[in-house]
Amino acid sequence: MRICILGSGSSGNATLVVAGETRVLIDCGLSGRETKRRLLEIGEDPQRLNAIVITHEHGDHAGGLLALSKALQIPVYVSSATLAACKLGEKEALVRRGEEISATQDFEIGAFRFRPFAIPHDAADPLAFAVEANGCKLGIAVDLGYLNGLAAERFRGADALIIEANHEIEMLRACTFYPWSLKQRIMGRHGHTSNDEMARFLQEDFDGKAQHIVLAHLSQNTNHPEIARLAAIQALQAKAPLFSADAERRIKIARHNGPSAWIEL
Repeated sequence: MRICILGSGSSGNATLVVAGETRVLIDCGLSGRETKRRLLEIGEDPQRLNAIVITHEHGDHAGGLLALSKALQIPVYVSSATLAACKLGEKEALVRRGEEISATQDFEIGAFRFRPFAIPHDAADPLAFAVEANGCKLGIAVDLGYLNGLAAERFRGADALIIEANHEIEMLRACTFYPWSLKQRIMGRHGHTSNDEMARFLQEDFDGKAQHIVLAHLSQNTNHPEIARLAAIQALQAKAPLFSADAERRIKIARHNGPSAWIEL
């Protein structure tokens, strides 16, 4: 399995997973044009995409859905509640549906087996996934208020994790141009994962297997890559001395403005 995060943040989220000849895009929050540009930048032909999988309806995860589905004529795997929440109206008919997905039913796309599960976020039907192919496993959960026990269970045995580290709590509280209502939403149990919560998960619930831990969806206004990275490294070191030697190597930061390096499993 190969993984590349095309972009992650409030400006748009999209992750490409490749196994054999199967290529799946998880979320398409970038514009159709930008998604294709970034695919070409990493040496991938957009026409070779097999499917799009949508986690939830927010614009930074599904904003490019209509354009990409229409341009590439590939199936979209999305729950009915999420698609309805996208509010495409008559244009919904232009979305080529794949299998309807839900939190309780695994599904397959080519070489991949997707194991969805529900997460706490203020969306119609938000999902995260364990993704398996060729004996490898990826866990991906972004846009959730906290990493719940179900996430910990589904991510056991994963070779790579993509988890949210959206904000540093004190930076969010001190932010002068976010209204208090927005701060409450972000910090809420159905908002976004803080550095503290990400670190708690790594220290208490992480099983230690994944050699690639990508911190995603970092806020440009209320977080900093090095603050998030340090929180993750310290959590791994506190979990067990065994992790201290390679904690820094394991932690990676997803960019909002360009693709990540390939992760090879």
